[in-house]
Amino acid sequence: MSDKSLSSVKRFFRWVDLHHGVLGFIATVVTVIVTVGVAYKSIQTSADLFSEELKAQKDAAQVANVANYVSAISEALLVFKDSDEEALDRFVVSRSELLLESLSTSTLLAQVIQFISDNDFAKLFDTTRYFQEKKFLSLAGKDLSYIELNDITFTTTSLYCVNLTGSYLSRTTFNFPDFSYVNMENLNFNETKLNGARVYWSNLKDVSIELSGQEENLPLIFSQTSFIFSNLQGLRLGKSNSQSESLDPDKLKKQQQEDLEVLAKMLFNSKSLYGSLLDNDLKQSMIDIDAEKYEKLVSLEYFLKVDSVPDASLEASRKTYSTEAQLIAQQEGWRQRWQAKIERWCKK
Repeated sequence: MSDKSLSSVKRFFRWVDLHHGVLGFIATVVTVIVTVGVAYKSIQTSADLFSEELKAQKDAAQVANVANYVSAISEALLVFKDSDEEALDRFVVSRSELLLESLSTSTLLAQVIQFISDNDFAKLFDTTRYFQEKKFLSLAGKDLSYIELNDITFTTTSLYCVNLTGSYLSRTTFNFPDFSYVNMENLNFNETKLNGARVYWSNLKDVSIELSGQEENLPLIFSQTSFIFSNLQGLRLGKSNSQSESLDPDKLKKQQQEDLEVLAKMLFNSKSLYGSLLDNDLKQSMIDIDAEKYEKLVSLEYFLKVDSVPDASLEASRKTYSTEAQLIAQQEGWRQRWQAKIERWCKK
């Protein structure tokens, strides 16, 4: 061994002698780490169980809050009966908005909305009440996915950043609502209407419209509704698989063509389709039926007119809308822009 190597070894042992306490501590730490590593799986399992227990307690607390709320409103209905209607409205709004803010379960939210509506308070979701110096209930930002609502009429109710994915709306009417950044993918309509709606940057992909024996009302489902930069691809009439499978190829093709014509008539009753996505076969069906009317519905100038854009901001609006339309000309472009909009406007 060279003198240099020997010197290095001596320095190492001298360092060990000086730092034996530190080395002992390190050895202890290593032992602890190994012990913790062995126990980690058990700790993780306990944490998961604890988390599940907390969630169950939270859910139970929310159910109890809903029960207390229903009891309070029911009592108020008796107290305020045939007396001060505005006082009753204020009471219902104050109790309801606190509850709606606290609920994190879509099914409980739906039950509260249904309860409010069943007791003739759907008017409290009317956002124009703000201009009358009356308080209103807001559905903004609510997760209402995979829920069911029945027999409700909402009037001038804004839906902003609301998630209605996979839900079922039966005999529900929205009169002159304002929808922005609403996700209605796989939503089911049963005798449900958007009447005079302004649907801006919303996702209606794969919306199913059920046939319920009142097909004469189908063309009115989107009456005077404007769809601006919205996704209507996959829009269909809801039928069971057995109905389709029972048809031979020729009859099936004929039925599909008839369905397209029904959907086309629905959209011809809308006010605008500017910047919105349609399936190619539905688009072609509309062109075949009335090319001039279709071109009007997708026209920027016609949209600016029916959207009542003021003359002072007409040029700026024309530029903004036309630029946006160019960016989303393809489905992938729309999807990217939609995600960006949700991230910007809807994420808390």
